Amino acid sequence: MQSKFIADAMLGKLARWLRILGYDTYYSNDIEDWKVIKIAEKDKRVILTRDRGLCIRAKKKGLECFLIPPDYDIISILAKLSIKYGIDLEARIEASRCSECNGILEKVDENRWRCTRCKKEYWKGKHWKTIEEILIKAKSKKEKDELSYNSRTRNRGGQNTSQDSKTSNNEKIGVAKLN
Repeated sequence: MQSKFIADAMLGKLARWLRILGYDTYYSNDIEDWKVIKIAEKDKRVILTRDRGLCIRAKKKGLECFLIPPDYDIISILAKLSIKYGIDLEARIEASRCSECNGILEKVDENRWRCTRCKKEYWKGKHWKTIEEILIKAKSKKEKDELSYNSRTRNRGGQNTSQDSKTSNNEKIGVAKLN
């Protein structure tokens, strides 16, 4: 089953990217933390946030939360989400959702799609090349992170170090460790 997400008010850009990739992503730029938790509970959504307090409250309620450090760029975030949640980093307009309202896109003709909710139209213009370039960088970052993680794990021979303990504590609240 494909993950569904809810992005807090600080993550509009990430919400748009996930929608482009075809992931059902709830977002409102003025949503309050209590409502994020309520929607995540009701709709079984993964919470995406930069707010450590929100993530801790969500985890206490048994909700999945991914805490995004403030210095992460969109390439790093997409790479980490791909590793953790199996996000497909391939852009296919026919599988995309409306980047504005999260609605489903329907094909209008050979080169155009329309949102079934807000009626915004989409097509593969020059901007599509930029989208593909960013996704190529995210895939490359994902591969590097996976190789680095596997290399560190092999070199330690499965022994727990103080750095492992620190990483484990961060991962409990969803912090993705960058190299």
